[in-house]
Amino acid sequence: QLDKKRLTMCKQELVGKLSKILITVLYISINFCLFLPQYLFPDMFVWLLSNNKRVAYARVRTRDLLYSSRQEARGINCGKVITLFLKPPGKRVTGLSVQAKLDVYLWFGACRDSSHMLDNLPAGFTPATGGVLHFQLCFCVSAEQHQFQLRCHMYQARGLIAADNTGLSDPFARVTFQSHSQTTNVISQTLSPTWNQCLPMSHLLLSGDLQYIQREPPHVLIEVYDDDALGKAEYLGATVAVPEVCLSSDPYTPPTLQYNALHCGSQSGGELLAAFELLQIPNSEQQSLPDLEEQDGGIYTVPAYIRPVLSTYRLEVLFWGLRELKKVQLLSVDRPQVIIECAGKTLRSSVIQKYKSNPNFTTLVDAIELELPENEHLHPPLSITVVDWRAFGRSTLVGNHIINNLKAFKPIPLPALPAPIRTHKPPKDISTPGPTMTLEFFKCVYMKRTIADESAESVIDWWSKYYASVEREVSKILYNKELESEFGPFDDWVKTYELFRGKASEEEGSNEERFVGKFKGRFCLYKLAEEEKEEDWDEATDTGSFRVNRGIPPNSPVQVLIRVYIVCASNLHPADPDGKADPYIVLRLGKNEIKDRDNYIPKQLNPVFGRSFEMQATLPQESLLSVLIYDHDLVGGDDLIGETCIDLENRYYSKHRGTCGLPAEYSLEGYNAWRDCLKPSELLAKMCRESGLDGPHFSPGRIIVSDKVFTGKTLFMHEDEPVESYEHLSLKILHRWAEIPGVGCTLIPEHIETRTLFNKARPGMDQVCLSLMWVDMFPMDLPHPGPPVAISPRKPKGYELRIIIWNTEDVILEDSHFLTGQQFSDIYIKGWLKGLEDDRQETDVHYNSLTGEGNFNWRFVFPFSYMPAEKVLIFVKRESIFSLDKTEQKIPAILILQVWDFETLSSDDFLGTLELDLHGFTRGAKTAKSCKAEMLTDGTERISIFQQKRARGWWPFTKSGELTGKVEAEFHLVTAEESEKNPVGRARKEPEPLPKPNRPDTSFSWFVNPFKCFFHLVWRSYKKYIIIGIILLITALFLALLFYTLPGAISNKIISG
Repeated sequence: QLDKKRLTMCKQELVGKLSKILITVLYISINFCLFLPQYLFPDMFVWLLSNNKRVAYARVRTRDLLYSSRQEARGINCGKVITLFLKPPGKRVTGLSVQAKLDVYLWFGACRDSSHMLDNLPAGFTPATGGVLHFQLCFCVSAEQHQFQLRCHMYQARGLIAADNTGLSDPFARVTFQSHSQTTNVISQTLSPTWNQCLPMSHLLLSGDLQYIQREPPHVLIEVYDDDALGKAEYLGATVAVPEVCLSSDPYTPPTLQYNALHCGSQSGGELLAAFELLQIPNSEQQSLPDLEEQDGGIYTVPAYIRPVLSTYRLEVLFWGLRELKKVQLLSVDRPQVIIECAGKTLRSSVIQKYKSNPNFTTLVDAIELELPENEHLHPPLSITVVDWRAFGRSTLVGNHIINNLKAFKPIPLPALPAPIRTHKPPKDISTPGPTMTLEFFKCVYMKRTIADESAESVIDWWSKYYASVEREVSKILYNKELESEFGPFDDWVKTYELFRGKASEEEGSNEERFVGKFKGRFCLYKLAEEEKEEDWDEATDTGSFRVNRGIPPNSPVQVLIRVYIVCASNLHPADPDGKADPYIVLRLGKNEIKDRDNYIPKQLNPVFGRSFEMQATLPQESLLSVLIYDHDLVGGDDLIGETCIDLENRYYSKHRGTCGLPAEYSLEGYNAWRDCLKPSELLAKMCRESGLDGPHFSPGRIIVSDKVFTGKTLFMHEDEPVESYEHLSLKILHRWAEIPGVGCTLIPEHIETRTLFNKARPGMDQVCLSLMWVDMFPMDLPHPGPPVAISPRKPKGYELRIIIWNTEDVILEDSHFLTGQQFSDIYIKGWLKGLEDDRQETDVHYNSLTGEGNFNWRFVFPFSYMPAEKVLIFVKRESIFSLDKTEQKIPAILILQVWDFETLSSDDFLGTLELDLHGFTRGAKTAKSCKAEMLTDGTERISIFQQKRARGWWPFTKSGELTGKVEAEFHLVTAEESEKNPVGRARKEPEPLPKPNRPDTSFSWFVNPFKCFFHLVWRSYKKYIIIGIILLITALFLALLFYTLPGAISNKIISG
């Protein structure tokens, strides 16, 4: 029964899936038929003429107007009054403003359906033909007209486009409804104007039925412009709004303020907070419209019942500093000040007296009280403006930044009360071994990875850990992107806001041209309670009761030691005509610059630098580290390939602790030695002190931090004596710091980050991945750290591969004798290492081989440089005679042996080849008979010459997958030092010469040596059949003689008795 139920359920599931697939296929087919590449009907153009001149137009798709008797087949705008916004003709239109707005009723269909063209005409309109045929409509006469008043409650806007050179605008709004238009006041020098103005438009005559007007009211067009005193107003954007209709018979309901998105072409133009209501003017005197609030000058304000309900908020601002300020009006910024503006209130920071000496503010925190709407969606934007104070009290605008969303400024709620103490044991997979165990662990991992390629001569160093991390075998993390992409921009302590100046445009990269600097600060916005409104802020400043600066360190200058490690780069952009580059590294930090031009790497697009640099810096004056890759040129200036920038200050102060990554294990010496200034226990105590936590409390086998207890091994054996150490357990707690409630976060582990380099000459294009680098920072007031990590590239190791070609068997015979037709081959062997074709070697020729056998006793000697960790051969050579530098290339360790047939008058004939990967090739067969072509492809045992050192056997030659011969060879791999001590000669030369092969003195010819030819050509191949044949022949002769003599012998026996 269960099987039947399961079968039924599977069938139902398959039917359901098939139904979904059919529906999807049908949907795709319908969409394909609906949206044709070229529609059958042309589009419709509506033109606006003035003095018989076309001044504006609108384009309408006829598919949207197409009529059909079936409702589902009609166009989306068929039988509807639509609003068209006309634009000026031409390919390149200078102005983006709307030329005209039309409310039109369009119909498109077949002539046989023309009687239905007015079926959906709005109620209250009567068609008039003008005395012509009924289907030739001239105009419509309105049977009903009603008076309305439109009230445009223009409250504020945010995020407008900067239209002036100062990076600000002088915005005003123009509202258009039918044939009426009104404008708001001009608000000077702002991108977030607050008009708080009501624009009433009275005596509006609307035609049609009241219910239709209420259901489909005419749209309101709002355009925002920048006012220019000496020229025409500049268009900033437009939007369309639908007013709320209130009839005289309905009770009045105030409209709701809503944000409407502004658009300037394809560019976002900001948002407009406004409300629009269309009120029917009552006929009786007893009814009247709601009153408006009028100010001096005949300007109406937005009524109080429409304006948002305000509450008192407190905005706390942390003024940290300014960075990367550019020149303004050809003069450097020297005395900048930040002005915070929100909801009509202004807060000024202290003036930095000398920007180049210290770009941080002296007064760190200040606050201001604001009246903000209780509805968070209606909060006004916050403006950050930076000015520079110059001589005679003049101030110059440097740049500004607009923040439209104030939700991010809400304070983080305080952590809950401590929970009962809980015990946390480290997981078994990250349990803390001693230093000796750590070293052995990495040795074991590394030896497994290389398959004993370096055997006992392996040296465990930083590169061992790197190559192991590439293969995911150790806990060293290799990020394939920037560290900021993994942990955020390290703005958990302060945020960085970019400042802009100048006109905004739609062009790509315009923001980079407008960029003038950065402001580092922090905001905290919270609602005030009634008892807090009377608080004395001077006393709050003295007691430091601000919320925004909790956990923020002082912004005084800090001396740090910086170590930059750059391992390698990949996919470099070619900078030379030959398609290569000669890269070298340049570091810039403030006024300090390090050029590593002498150590450029010639002719490389994937260079391995292995360079470390050390410098001292003062934060914040020297906080931006630039890593640049240049191309070395012998003549002329060097070309920039790409650069990347790292904000060291953000990493230094971040709670993620971006100063020095935490290793997976704690060791005192070796390649994995601890390199931080503080030991793990000291670092844990510092983290607890800065976070205000109780602890750490050390006791045998455990450490207590706040409300948690971590247990682990704290007793180790050192030289057969027990030693108590809390460093290993402290390190594990630091790795699990994110588990600490309230203040916990992920601390950056020991890592290598991948950074993408960019070139300003090619904006938007990735130039290269500086795939491996990291930065360490150490405060100068702490103990000096240990020596830098040695990441110099490994030098290739010298080896010598000795190959002895002993014999060949079963080599195919390509030639034939011109008199006898006897097939033969003149065999010789070629050999070389792939990529080292210049060192190609070949044996002498074994002439007139009639059986495919060849005897050589010939030695090949191939010296080469080898990189065990990467399993590649390294060779350096000049690409041409005109090259000044040698190019280093890495190639796989592959040996190529080929068998050829020697020709005197023509080119030699290729017979077969054998390719052996020296890291893992098939073990040779013991005999020639057991040597098959399949042994190269099947899963037979494979050996590494770097492990075995010696190998001998038979290997097959193949051509197009077919066996063409066999070779008996012997391989012997020695190091360069061993080859110097015990040299051997090539071919059969001294030292250690090989004996000459025992080849036949004469050639195999039936006329000269018939018995030898018979032995080699017939006997060796068919001796079994020949012996059997002889035995059978003797047996047959014996039987024949027996039967021949038996009758006579029987008769003689009978006769003689």
